[in-house]
Amino acid sequence: MEPWSKEEMTAFDVRATARELNALLEGARFDKVYRVGKRELKIKVHVPEVGTHFLAVEPGKRVHVTWRPKPSPKVPDPTAQALRNVLTGDVIESVEQLGFDRILAFSLRSNRKLYIEIIPGGCLAVVDEDGTIEQAFPAKRFRDRAVVPGERYETPPSPPDPYELDEDSFLDVLRDSDRDLVRALAVDVGLGGLYAEETLLRAGLEDVKHEHPSDVPEENLRELYETLRDLLDQVSEGELTPTLYSTDEGYVDVTPVPLERYLREGLDTETEDTFQRALDRYYVSKFLHEKREEARKEWEERKRKVERTLEKQKETVKAYRRRAEDLRRRANALYLNYDLVERVLNDLRKLEEEGHSLEEIKRRLHEVKSSGVNDPVLSRIVDVDPRERRVLLRLDDGEGGEVTVPVPVDSNVHAAASELFDKAKELERKAERAEEVMKEKESELRKLEEEGPPEVELEKITTEVTAKRRKDWYERFRWFISTDGFVVIGGYDARTNEIILRRYLEEHDILVHAHVHGAPHVVIKTEGREVPETTIEEAATFAAAYSRAWRWGLKAVDVYWVTADQVDKSAEAPRGGAIIRGKRNWLRGVELEAAVGVEDLGENGPYRVMGGPPRAVKKRCEEWAVLEPGEGKKSDVAKEVFEGFKKRLPGLRKWITVDDVVRAMPPGRCRIVESSTR
Repeated sequence: MEPWSKEEMTAFDVRATARELNALLEGARFDKVYRVGKRELKIKVHVPEVGTHFLAVEPGKRVHVTWRPKPSPKVPDPTAQALRNVLTGDVIESVEQLGFDRILAFSLRSNRKLYIEIIPGGCLAVVDEDGTIEQAFPAKRFRDRAVVPGERYETPPSPPDPYELDEDSFLDVLRDSDRDLVRALAVDVGLGGLYAEETLLRAGLEDVKHEHPSDVPEENLRELYETLRDLLDQVSEGELTPTLYSTDEGYVDVTPVPLERYLREGLDTETEDTFQRALDRYYVSKFLHEKREEARKEWEERKRKVERTLEKQKETVKAYRRRAEDLRRRANALYLNYDLVERVLNDLRKLEEEGHSLEEIKRRLHEVKSSGVNDPVLSRIVDVDPRERRVLLRLDDGEGGEVTVPVPVDSNVHAAASELFDKAKELERKAERAEEVMKEKESELRKLEEEGPPEVELEKITTEVTAKRRKDWYERFRWFISTDGFVVIGGYDARTNEIILRRYLEEHDILVHAHVHGAPHVVIKTEGREVPETTIEEAATFAAAYSRAWRWGLKAVDVYWVTADQVDKSAEAPRGGAIIRGKRNWLRGVELEAAVGVEDLGENGPYRVMGGPPRAVKKRCEEWAVLEPGEGKKSDVAKEVFEGFKKRLPGLRKWITVDDVVRAMPPGRCRIVESSTR
C-alpha cells in the first residue's frame, strides 16, 4: 500500500470512535470553535474533573480527539464564530454512531444534535430539537437533501448494518446476493472491502472469496458468521488494540483492532492505548508529512528557479561573448580590407555628388551584378540600404573565411571599426555583469543543495496539549497481578496469542489455557521464582473468564497448565496456537468469575484499571466490582461500575474513562455480583 493512503475513517473506525468519545466526553461543555483549514475545525471542550480536550473535525474525512491541535487563527472565521455562538456552553450527553453509517451524532443537553458526517463530501450540522439545521459546515446542497441553515436535516440513505444481522439473516443476505462472497460481504452485509477481506482471512475462507455464497458449504458460512460476530463485538465492546501499520516511507493505515491482512503483508505495526491516540498519531503524522512535502516542493521549485536563472545567465554570457567576438572580427576585417572599403565608400559618395541617389545606385548595382559582370570591387558589395545610408560588404576575415559588415556611407574605416569595437566592449561588460549574477546564483544553488529542504518541526505547526501516563509493558495485553505478586498476561486474539507465545513465554514461565476453542494463552511470568498454588488458581480463573465460555454463558470450564519447556514453538501450529508436549496439569470445573478494579499508582492518581480474578483485584484495587455471566449489556454494566468508582475517587476521570473499564471486562454480557461501592 502507498504510505498515507488512508484519507477517510471507515465505519469500523467510526464505531470505535463513538464508543471512546461517548466515554470520554460525557458531560463535556463546548468552549470554542476554530477554523484551522479550508474544511477543518478545531473544537475545544471542557470535561469536568479532567480538563480540556480538543476535537479535530474534518467533515467527509475524520473526527477524533487530538493532543496536537493546529494553532488557532488570529482573526476569527465567520463560520467558526457562527458555530461557536450556537454551541458554546452546551453540554454533550452522549455520542453514538448512526446505525453503521459514517456519521456521529452528539446529543446535547439543549436537545440539539450535532451531526458530523464522515461520508465523502459530508458536512457538520447543528440541528435544533425540531430537526431544523441551525448551522452547517460546509453548507451544501445535494441531489436528494440540503445541509444548509433553515432546512430540515436529513441523513443520506443508510448502508447495511451488520450489527443487525443474526445468523439466519446473515445467511439469507449472502444467498440472495448476486455477487461473489467477498463482494457480498463488502456491499450487501456492509463491511466494506478491507473488513470483508479481513473476515474471510480470519475464518480461513480466503480461497473461496470469489465463489458465490450459495456454492460455499453452509457450515463454512456459519463459521464465517461466528468470525464476523467476534470482530464486530471486539470493535463495539471488546478489547481494542489500536494499531498503526507502516512501511519505511510512513504509515499506511490505522485500525481499532489488529488486521490479519496487514500482518500477512509484513507491515510494521505499532499500538496505542486508545483508538483516539492512534487516529491522532496517524493524522498528525500525515499532516506533518504533507507539510514536509509542501516544504520540499517549495524548496525544489526555488532550486529549479535558480537553476533556470543560472542556465539563462550561462546562455546570456555565451551570447554576449559570441556577439562581441563577431563584432571584433568584423572590425578587424575592416582594417584587413582597408583600401577596398575606403574605395567603395569614396565611390558611393562621388556618385551621390554627381546626382545619383542611393536608391538609384542600389538598383543599378543589382542590374550590373545580374548581367554577369565580374568586377572584384562590385562582387564585395552585398547590398546598399538607402534609408540607413549603409553599405553591406563581404570581406575576408584573415582566417580563410568571410564576414559581412555594414558600413555607414558617410563614415570611414577608422570610425566604422571603432564603432564596432565599442559595441563589442559593451557586450563584454554585459557578459561580465551576467557572470557576476551567474556566480551569485551558483552560490545560491550550492547553499540550497547543502541545506536541503527546510525541516518542518511538529512543534511549530501544532501544540501539545497533555502528556499521558507511561504504561508498563504488560498493559498491551490482558493482564493482572496475582495476590503473590506475579505478573500474569493473556492474549485477546490470535495475533497477541502468537506474540505472547513467541516473545514472552520464557524459561521457567507457566502457560495456562482454558479447554475452549480460541481461548487466550495465559502466561505466568515467574522470573525464576517458585509459583504458589494460589497464583496458578488465579491464572486458571483468568483463562476461563476471558475465553468464549463467558460469552456462551457457561458456569465453569476445565483449564490446564504446563511449563514453558513443554510448549513446542517450532511446531507447525495454527496462528496463535500451540503444540503441547507431555503431561497437562488439569484444574477441573473452574468457575467463570472476574472483577474489575481501580488501582491507585500514587496518591490520588495516576489510576489504572485492572481486570482479573476477584481475589487478585480486591487485593490491589481500592474500588472494585465482581462480575459473572449475565444478561446485562457489557457497556451498560461498565458505565454503572465506572459511575460508582467515580463517586468514590475524585479526579478519576483525569486518568481513565468508562472505555478503560470495558476493555478490562470479559467478552460478553454480564452482571454485577458484588461491588465495593454498594
